[in-house]
Amino acid sequence: MEETRPLNPEFEPLKKWIHDLNNRVGVILGMAELQKGEDLSPRAEKRRETIEQQAFEVRDILQAIAGKYLGG
Repeated sequence: MEETRPLNPEFEPLKKWIHDLNNRVGVILGMAELQKGEDLSPRAEKRRETIEQQAFEVRDILQAIAGKYLGG
């Protein structure tokens, strides 16, 4: 079993910021998901897909930062 180390206090603000940003990305993804059920023009659907794709990329970046500096 892997032992966990306490978080360095200087990284506490980073942990909160990542959490807050993840929450906002979740809202964006939720809104994009809701739009899937709407009758969008092809152009609007492309914009929705771009928003969704970019939000997933932001989430991946936040996870990478958390992994590097927060250990998970």
